[in-house]
Amino acid sequence: LLAPRIISIKVPVDMIGAVIGPKGKMINQIQDETGADITIEDDGTIYIGAIEGSAAEAAKAQINAIANPVQLSVGDKFNGSVVKLATFGAFVNLAPGKDGLLHISQIRKMHGGKRIENLEEVMKVGDKVEVVINEIDPKGKYSLVPANLPEEKAE
Repeated sequence: LLAPRIISIKVPVDMIGAVIGPKGKMINQIQDETGADITIEDDGTIYIGAIEGSAAEAAKAQINAIANPVQLSVGDKFNGSVVKLATFGAFVNLAPGKDGLLHISQIRKMHGGKRIENLEEVMKVGDKVEVVINEIDPKGKYSLVPANLPEEKAE
């Protein structure tokens, strides 16, 4: 007989509604995806029970992504995963639910400035790339540049 593993986390009281979601949609989705049993108290304490520790941790990560979202800033450095390729660049995942665009002109800099006909020639989904947030536009979209580029020689 396995004893369930119970972990508790605290979320801001004003984020309880976001964790539950409309008609319980978010919390039910998290429970369905992870197999964890979730109880929310009025003070923002959330108890996550699961037979396997990994299920409890997965539920905790999903709840934290909603209730304690990571605030990203210009200059933050990430080792992100390429999640999607487009003709104009690659989308890189920075944090749960937060992707940024590494424009093709920036990807060229990573490859000595050579013209890239097809992005698939130089990167694929799942590749890890070191990036820095260069700009955050008014809509909250992240513009990325490569980290650790070789310095260009000034003449």
